[in-house]
Amino acid sequence: MSRRIRLPELVEPPQESQRRLAELSSLYEAARTLLGARNHAQVASRVIHSSMGVMGARSGAMFVADDRGRYRLVHSSGLDDAERGEMLPITAQAREWLLCEGAFATDGASAARLPGELRDRLVEHYDAAVAVAVSDAHGLLGLMVFGPRVLPGDYEDEHLALLDSLASLAAQALATRPARDPDHSGGLYPTDGVARRGAGPRGPARDLELLREAHPPLQAMVGESAALLETCRELVAVAPTPFPVLLTGESGVGKELAAHAIHGLSERAEGPFEVVDCGSIPRDLIESELFGHVRGAFTGAHRDRRGAFELAHRGTLFLDEIGEMPLPLQKRLLRVLQEGRFRRVGDERVIDGDVRVVAATNRDLRAEVDAKRFREDLYYRLTVFSIRVPPLRERIEDMVPLLRHIQTRQCKELGVKAWEMDADVIGALGEHSWPGNIRELTNLCAALTVRARQDGHITREDLDQVWRRQHAGEDPPWSGTSRAPRGRLGEWVLVQVRAARFNVIEAARLLQRRKRSGQAVPLTERSALSYYMIGETLRLLVEAEGDTAAAARAVAGCEELLPRVLPRVQKVADALRAAHAEDELKHIFVKLPAGYEEILQRAHRLVARR
Repeated sequence: MSRRIRLPELVEPPQESQRRLAELSSLYEAARTLLGARNHAQVASRVIHSSMGVMGARSGAMFVADDRGRYRLVHSSGLDDAERGEMLPITAQAREWLLCEGAFATDGASAARLPGELRDRLVEHYDAAVAVAVSDAHGLLGLMVFGPRVLPGDYEDEHLALLDSLASLAAQALATRPARDPDHSGGLYPTDGVARRGAGPRGPARDLELLREAHPPLQAMVGESAALLETCRELVAVAPTPFPVLLTGESGVGKELAAHAIHGLSERAEGPFEVVDCGSIPRDLIESELFGHVRGAFTGAHRDRRGAFELAHRGTLFLDEIGEMPLPLQKRLLRVLQEGRFRRVGDERVIDGDVRVVAATNRDLRAEVDAKRFREDLYYRLTVFSIRVPPLRERIEDMVPLLRHIQTRQCKELGVKAWEMDADVIGALGEHSWPGNIRELTNLCAALTVRARQDGHITREDLDQVWRRQHAGEDPPWSGTSRAPRGRLGEWVLVQVRAARFNVIEAARLLQRRKRSGQAVPLTERSALSYYMIGETLRLLVEAEGDTAAAARAVAGCEELLPRVLPRVQKVADALRAAHAEDELKHIFVKLPAGYEEILQRAHRLVARR
């Protein structure tokens, strides 16, 4: 039997590793900053400030094409004479050159081929030392220019490469945002893209409908909520880029569906889509699963086998539960992501791979890095662009569309007609917090479909009986919801976080440990615990009639913890005071779990009166 050959790994110089890490960190922060941009002006402002900080530039400016193909100044920084709206003359010849060149130095040899009028204007009027085209498959969207560095040294090749990556992020952000807010009457030019279609105000359901029409791979993302709309916009923004993507969120929220959407929206849509569940494969086999092996590489390797990276060539590889990957294998994965080359287990031959990686986790990877359970350099490599898939309780308005979608599919599989349900069935389901998310809803719907085969109808009594059968006789969570619209989950969260002395990270870690030991734990994600803590703080503010100190004592539960809790309660009260209208209030507390809406309104009124 052949023995496994261990080849020495090439060691990357420490300076190069630090440079790569800093570059990935910069792209990650720029991508996160751009997520909050609502229009072209905000995209320009955020990408220019991010880029100036990364490269140490003295000034920066961004021009964006208007609806007539004219390139106008949308944002500038560090340029006293530049005025928003002024036009930059870019001829057809210059446009073609910019599209081919990418990032360039204005005093470089290649820039000599740029038309003299444009080059002179960039240098003399906009102090340009480097510039980069912002483009997509449809042409030149805009141009970013930056002045000389205020830090020691001139711009190097790595600065230009980083600038190309920042321009790609800017292009995706421009392509998925309107030129101006739909409800804003000012601005330089009319709304474009999907937002141009239709007239008058509309909600997220209509925006999602239009987005799905423009991007068919999003059809699998079922729902009509604002939270789902934001997630879909992020998927559209990142899909055409070559960057890795990290999908975060609780188990059962649909991270694999989101990964499929990224694949379908990308240029790799015709290529393979491979899935590796890092949490379900034994540690001694996962390396072979990823990279393949040759015959005789280890006991049981009776033939050559291709791994997921090889099978996903020119396609997408989805690494589910990446947080479960053993540390030694994380190092090898990082090397493959950096170089695009790998070896099968036991083989000397190097294989070149063209693979886009999308990873997913239900863990807090930043906390895993701090605990030395996940490599920091791999974390930054994966989180160039991170998308959080929201849990069902944060998009409870999607529950009915999801239920109908799941029901239709299951009834078709069973060959039965779709069943009807009473209104109080929907009302009861809307009161549940859905800790198992869409997977839990799917399982419940399957049981209801089986029960409805007799008469094609589901009553509240049917629902309660199905629930008790699935949960060993336990009463359904909606049986006592009339006494507390927030349900019992918020109180449970408060008890858990209080037990961890209001260290939410530690509370999440303890709950994850309990869940792994087999205990039934409804929530383990740090962000979800934080959102419920805000809801409970609002509830106790209402009970204290807006008295911040009294609410803090109720949250803390004892005097010892009061100093730690009081600033947090004060922060919630300050946020309530900062909201002067209902839309503002909803925007500030957009992640508040379902069931706290009335409590939020009452807390706002009480705190505002003090």
